[in-house]
Amino acid sequence: MRAPAWALIAGAELRMLSRSVPALVMGAVLPAALGLLIVWAEHDTGRAGRGTATGLQLAVLLALTTYTAGTTTLVARRSQSVLKRLRVSGASDTAVLTGVLLPSALLMLLQGAVMVVAGGGQLPGHAWAPIIAFAAGILVAGVFAVVTSAWTPAPELAQLTTAPLALAFLGGAFWAARTPASEVEWWMLALPGAAVTQLTRLGWDEPGIGTAGGLAAASALVIAAAAVAPLAVRAVRWDPRP
Repeated sequence: MRAPAWALIAGAELRMLSRSVPALVMGAVLPAALGLLIVWAEHDTGRAGRGTATGLQLAVLLALTTYTAGTTTLVARRSQSVLKRLRVSGASDTAVLTGVLLPSALLMLLQGAVMVVAGGGQLPGHAWAPIIAFAAGILVAGVFAVVTSAWTPAPELAQLTTAPLALAFLGGAFWAARTPASEVEWWMLALPGAAVTQLTRLGWDEPGIGTAGGLAAASALVIAAAAVAPLAVRAVRWDPRP
């Protein structure tokens, strides 16, 4: 039985990723180092709480691994005419984009597992909350990567074009982390980083947030992805020519 197109594309991307030292450093080492720094800070102070610290780690991985590295990969494959060739191969547009971006999501999953172990292996009481934060966060970051790739002319410039949204993602996460869970307003959840952090808090029974608050955060992530998806469909560029 033949594997689906997206799986074949993802497998090829994983092989190329493993052979690129710069891509591994930017997509794996740097985000993991920042995430482990948060683990160390939480162990040292104990002020944030397990749920908030995990939310900050997840926001870092989404901003740097899934979004920034994903954007860089899309632009690189477009400049190499790989996207154009994949599109005329019979694979659907969704399969091509999913296959190209999936390795970044898998890399983020591996990084997250390492951070959970480094953080003492404490598992959440409400596992569904961080799982939804992870899945919905990847969806938002992936859609943003497609949009940003459209106005990024070269892979070398991806660090610049992704900076505003990446900083907004991280800023929202730290904003929510510094705000008591019960005081996070609905309009703050418009920033995906804030929604991710707020939702992850629920997994470790942070005080001041209930199931309704977690569902509001999850809804905010889904709405953000649904709002940006039409723009991504119209903006995506397959041809390396300007």
